[in-house]
Amino acid sequence: MSIGDFIRQYRKEKNITQGELAAQLNFERSMMSKVESGARKWPESSDAKLASINWRFTLWLADERTGGFISNLLKLVPNFDLHPSALKELLLKELKEGMQALGEIIFVRHICQKKRREAAEKVWFELKDVVDKGVIMMGVLEEEFGLDREALIKKHEYQVKQGER
Repeated sequence: MSIGDFIRQYRKEKNITQGELAAQLNFERSMMSKVESGARKWPESSDAKLASINWRFTLWLADERTGGFISNLLKLVPNFDLHPSALKELLLKELKEGMQALGEIIFVRHICQKKRREAAEKVWFELKDVVDKGVIMMGVLEEEFGLDREALIKKHEYQVKQGER
């Protein structure tokens, strides 16, 4: 799905016009029309503006711009269960598997290179599962509880700098 298709789908779900979305992004309506139709590419310089509107845009852009390093699971699994309790259970499962894989990599540290590499790959996959599902959980929490992502990011960065995280 192109960014234009994704924007059109979002607008239809939220029942907003091209003009209304364009106004949120400080664009002309005609530009939104061209992006949606594929006549114009989405300007990467506007990624941050688009990402600030909804976490689903953030996820789509992260997948596109990182070459899948952060995956858009909603694209890979179209009927992904976004209910907070289902996400909680899934994330807890992924965290548990990640912890087990981390324990195994320490154990194989003194074994052959092939086993070490296999263990490292397993840890990588488990961490990716946690990150991908964690990003979705963060978005659902923003949506469900009206959280202000920008304020939360600033607070988190402050806590990291203070050594609290």
